[in-house]
This record gives sequence, C-alpha cells and structure tokens, in this order.
Amino acid sequence: MNAFDAVGSERFLAALTAVPRDIGGPPRLCAACLRVLKVQRVAIAITVDFAETGWEVLCASDPIADRFEALQATAGQGPGFDAAARGEPVNVESLALIHHRWPLLGAAMDPAESGAVYSIPLQAGAARLGVLDLFCDAPGPLDGAQWAAATSVATMVTMILLSDQRAESDRAEMVLGQWWNSAPRTREIHQASGMVAAQLGVPVRDAYARLQGHAFAHGHTLAEVASDVVARRLRLSPDPDGP
Repeated sequence: MNAFDAVGSERFLAALTAVPRDIGGPPRLCAACLRVLKVQRVAIAITVDFAETGWEVLCASDPIADRFEALQATAGQGPGFDAAARGEPVNVESLALIHHRWPLLGAAMDPAESGAVYSIPLQAGAARLGVLDLFCDAPGPLDGAQWAAATSVATMVTMILLSDQRAESDRAEMVLGQWWNSAPRTREIHQASGMVAAQLGVPVRDAYARLQGHAFAHGHTLAEVASDVVARRLRLSPDPDGP
C-alpha cells in the first residue's frame, strides 16, 4: 500500500467512526464511503460462495443506488457482476453504454438515465467477496486521486468484512458479524428461493434463477417477486414457461 493509500485508509476509518451511532451494520459502511469519496451514491453487494442466491445487496446509500442493484440482481448481469467475477474494476463512464454492454440490464433501465458507475471488486488474494459500486450524477472518468481513494476504500471494506467472519468451533459453519446483516429484502429473497426450491423440488440456485426469470419476464424486480412468493400471492409453475 503506498503513502496515499494509507492516508485514504485512515480517512475511511475516521469516517466510519464519525458516522452517527444510530446508523449500524452495512449502511454504516456505505455512509463512510460517501464521507470519503467524491461520488453521489454507493452500494455494496456480495457474491461469495455461501450466498446460494447469488447477488446480495448489503447496503445502498439511496433509492437510486438501491434500484440499480435491484435491477442488476433481476437481470443477472451488469458492471458489478463483471467486476466481481473478473476480479478487476469495471468503469462505465456513461450509463448510456449499459444498453450495449449488458442488454438485459439496459432493457430494465430508463433510457433517459444519465451519469456513471464504477464497480470495484472486494477481494483479498483468492477471496472474492463482492463489489463496491460507486455512482456519479455526471458522466466521465474518475481522476487519478479519486481512483486511488476509491480502490483504497474498497480494500478497507474488504478487510472489515473478512475480519467479521469466524468459524464456529463445534460445527463447520461460517458465522457472520454485524457488517453482514442482510437487509429485510435480501432475507425475503432467501426465503422465497427456499420456498420455490421446496415447491418445485429443485436446488436453491435453480429456484433463484426461476425467480429472476419470472421477474424479468413480467417487468418486476427480484425483490417484488420474492415478496409475492413469501406472501403466497404467487406460486411458480413447475413449467418454466408457465406463471
């Protein structure tokens, strides 16, 4: 880590401490990111192996970021997915480019949306946890100093998440601390995936894919479909082409 990175890391830790105490868990990480980085919104999503349902949003700083992450989860593609899978940053300097690079995601977005998104993987060695998505209202690249700060913050977020895991001594199970507390929406997606898996007799990952497909085909977000399944307003047919 170079000198500037060390300064950026110290600023992030100071910002984390300065976030009001009534903001806890993952939203505290997003709030600290906003205090340090010159961006308008932030989201953190995880794609680790123990997340059978694939894409889990830990936090989003505002409804715009939250909706973008929800659309990525529904489409199953986007800059965040690519950054997490490749282990390298993906910069989208204009949201207009999304329609060409990720057509399913682009089809779900408002064509009039503008701005930029920068997806930075959260990883340490072979451990790939997810992605830090940064959003700017204006199109264009981050400058050198902004980019150095962003990658430094991503490193700190990764270290915090990794340090907040521990293995139970009496069982082979990962226990996750406060930074991994899922949002209610994410827990509902887990529950819906389990319900569909039981109903259709398929693995949870396949059930998750069925929820994604239904959401995309009917113009809903994954979270909206999961809510309907949990509330028993929707029951998926064994036939993938059915309701």
